Amino acid sequence: MRFRTVSGPDLTTRNDAYLAWQLDRQQADLWPYFRRYDTALTTRAAVVSDSGVVTHGPNFGGQDYLSLTAHPAVLDAAHRALRDYGPLTAGSPALGGATPISKALEAGLGEALRTEHVALFPTGWAAGFGTIRALMHRRDHILLDKLSHDSLRQGAAAGGATVEFFRHLDNDAVRRHLAGIRASDTTNAVLVVTEGVFSMDSDTPHLADLLGVCREYGAQLMVDVAHDFGAMGEHGGGQPEVHGILGEVDFVVGAFSKTFATTGGFLATPSASAREYVRMFGGPQTFSSAITPVQTAVALAALSVVTSPEGARRRAAVTAVATRLREGLTARGLEVMGDVVCPVVPSSSVTPHRPYGLRSHRPCRSRRASRRAARGRLRRGPLSSAGHGGP
Repeated sequence: MRFRTVSGPDLTTRNDAYLAWQLDRQQADLWPYFRRYDTALTTRAAVVSDSGVVTHGPNFGGQDYLSLTAHPAVLDAAHRALRDYGPLTAGSPALGGATPISKALEAGLGEALRTEHVALFPTGWAAGFGTIRALMHRRDHILLDKLSHDSLRQGAAAGGATVEFFRHLDNDAVRRHLAGIRASDTTNAVLVVTEGVFSMDSDTPHLADLLGVCREYGAQLMVDVAHDFGAMGEHGGGQPEVHGILGEVDFVVGAFSKTFATTGGFLATPSASAREYVRMFGGPQTFSSAITPVQTAVALAALSVVTSPEGARRRAAVTAVATRLREGLTARGLEVMGDVVCPVVPSSSVTPHRPYGLRSHRPCRSRRASRRAARGRLRRGPLSSAGHGGP
């Protein structure tokens, strides 16, 4: 990225060139970020940009995969928690931040993931970052899929372990990396990190094979299930359930913000000692306030729906809609990415020489015409995420 790394002695002015670039795009109505919703998360929405431009249209950008934010049971749970426990926890998870609801949520997540030990985090980002940061040390090794989420990358960087990236979804590459590591180091830990569904590409690794490779070389596997847990699998167990390894993954981290109608995150692991170590030494467990009673109650109520027959019906409906959307976009000449049908449908909004929304398939004649097409899309909708995959 042009401005990803900048230099200069004055931190208050060295980003001025970036700000000028951003303002130019805002003035041209080509800046899709930091828009606010002026409506609830429904099938249609109104969003407002930083410059005050209002856009109305179909809502393809909300992270409410099973439409549980308006579910009566979820709303009732939020109201009860606010009445019974108030809007705030007493502190961080390590210092009095738990409630009976949070303990019930941990138990429910453990049952759904067939994993005994669960810890809650204030966000999904914190779950990925805090778990890796706590567990991995200077002499250890971390292998990350090259498209891993920012939270996983930053957790790996913060721990001081040796970090290597493997080719996206390439289990053979993982095997080669592990063979090289174990040829010279058989005494330190190796953590292989991947995701159940990579939201930017809508693809998934062969998790059972990957777990087998990890077992062969004495490595542990971490899977981030932010985008698939609750939204995929017969019982909502995500890609670990789809691939038949539910309860076998060493570390499962995830977020509530995609399917469970609230923010927050979790770690699930079969290891009691790993869970306690992360609870003590994972930074967000001690130095960030725990998720609120309302958040935990909402997540617990959403989990009850997710694991019920109603949840299965909702997942089937989402799959049908996603399939129809993928087919419709493809029929209109857009590139639709991914090898798995899920709530995330990534599509190139502007294909080479073919701006999104133009009925003609003739090449765009100029950069100005491309800008006009993109500007029209931002003003008229549909409302979609610019793409970040954030938990």
